[in-house]
Amino acid sequence: MRLRENTFAKIMTLIVLLLIPIIVLYTLSIRTSIEVIKEEMKSLKQKDVSFLASEIDRSVTTLSSLGFLLSEDIHIQQLQTLNLIESAYVRNDEKLRIIERLRLLNVSQRWDTQYSVLAPASKEFVSTNIYLGYDLDYVKQIYAPKWKYEEMIIQNIKQKRFVRHIVKPNNKVNDLENAGIIVEISFPEEHLIKDLDTFKLAGKGDPFLVHKDGAVIQNRNADKEMTDSIQSFLPSITSDAAANSIIKVHGDDFLVTTAHIETLDWYLVDYVPLADILKPIVKSQNLFYGSVGLLLVMSLLAGYLLYRNVQRPIGLLIRSVKRLQDGNYSTRITANPKNEFTYLFHRFNDMAANTEQLIQKLYAEEIRTREANVKQLQSQINPHFLYNCFALIRSLARLDKKESVMKLAMHLSKYYRYTTRVEKQTATIKEELDLIESYLEIQQFHIQHLSYEIHVPETMHHLEIPRLLLQPLTENAVLHGIERFEGDGIITITGESNDRYHTITIADNGIGVTEEGMRKLEMSVMNPPNEGTGCALWNIRQRMIYQFGSEASLTFRIQPEGGLAVSVTWPHNS
Repeated sequence: MRLRENTFAKIMTLIVLLLIPIIVLYTLSIRTSIEVIKEEMKSLKQKDVSFLASEIDRSVTTLSSLGFLLSEDIHIQQLQTLNLIESAYVRNDEKLRIIERLRLLNVSQRWDTQYSVLAPASKEFVSTNIYLGYDLDYVKQIYAPKWKYEEMIIQNIKQKRFVRHIVKPNNKVNDLENAGIIVEISFPEEHLIKDLDTFKLAGKGDPFLVHKDGAVIQNRNADKEMTDSIQSFLPSITSDAAANSIIKVHGDDFLVTTAHIETLDWYLVDYVPLADILKPIVKSQNLFYGSVGLLLVMSLLAGYLLYRNVQRPIGLLIRSVKRLQDGNYSTRITANPKNEFTYLFHRFNDMAANTEQLIQKLYAEEIRTREANVKQLQSQINPHFLYNCFALIRSLARLDKKESVMKLAMHLSKYYRYTTRVEKQTATIKEELDLIESYLEIQQFHIQHLSYEIHVPETMHHLEIPRLLLQPLTENAVLHGIERFEGDGIITITGESNDRYHTITIADNGIGVTEEGMRKLEMSVMNPPNEGTGCALWNIRQRMIYQFGSEASLTFRIQPEGGLAVSVTWPHNS
């Protein structure tokens, strides 16, 4: 069955054509949703990171402002002339007031900050850390006019701290020994780590702080390996005050967001896996594709059931109908699909059986009809020759030619004995030639100028043809060709075979026929006889067709030397 006629192929194609636009549209929708979510997440992450960076920046700015206020405070500035007070009690009381002032400033801030004030001229020192003392050389060592990340020693313990110094007067920043006062502000990195931890606990990524020189401050639960990997991309990321980008690390995409903390000149960095952000959409996408896959599998299963229960029975029925159409009426369908096609198959088998039985009946009836027609044609031929023979015997008897009458009677008995055998409707060419020879011997009694020649190869003698097929043709050659011919007449019977056909030709050199007569002969062969036409030639052709099929033929040819040749041709293996 051609594909365009295949119902199964049409249904499967329709299913695929329905699924393709659904998948394409959903894929485009998912991609659009992912892009929208990415942009939203970039915006939200940038806001969160920028907010934390601004909080840190605000806190550090406040500390810087307090440091400047301290440097301008007249009570703090008295520290540089404290050594001029003679009373130790008053000097100590003044220092306690300054320390109390520093502590009050520290309490008002959200970070635990260390404030220290040095007066190089008086070598006085006050600090919120009671364990520190005056050490100008150490201050020179860690001196930071801007916020600086330094490793400091507090109570003999090394700490990473952010520190800044404010010098009064301003023109002494490079000459600390002659400065009036030096205000030192510092806070530990622990405060920033707490802010990072709080940010992370809110479920907003894995933040860390990084400086251009490579220093890093991480939250307590940071992934060190991931931080190092993200940090390798930062030179291209931290060129702006605030930026975000998607980078690939270890085969996974991460959304990296940065914000610049101007007061510290550090960058706050946060990263989050895109897979976590897109997890609901990916889950929905996987669910959809899983549903489509399940639908496709179910469609294939339905298609298979359709193919097995509908398409295959239809194909089997079509093939059986074609075999029936080709003439194979014995074909039957033995399959049992156990559905509606079972009824159709049973009815087809019944129809085929009835058709086969009817064909057999018709075939048998046709055979009987053919046999009846052959017998009828034979009965028409036998009297024709017999009447002529009786007339010839009567003539010979009148002439008192007893030997001739006896010879003629012998040949006539042979002929009559041959023609009255009806148990078999065919005869070999040898038997037909013997009959013709007897006939021509009889005709020589009547036609003195008649002679004959028979040249048929012995290889053709065993071939079977309808009985009494050649005798009427020989009789026509004698009666219509030689009998009225004034010269010596001769009848020539020849036979030949090629790779397809056998041919026997009966020719005479008699008076022949005109072109118009030839056309009449050909018409008499093709059209059934009527009251005005003879039936011999038409009978001969019909018997040939009955015996050998439509390829058998009866043809006429006018001979160049005069007379007419009639050829009987039939195919091999008929």
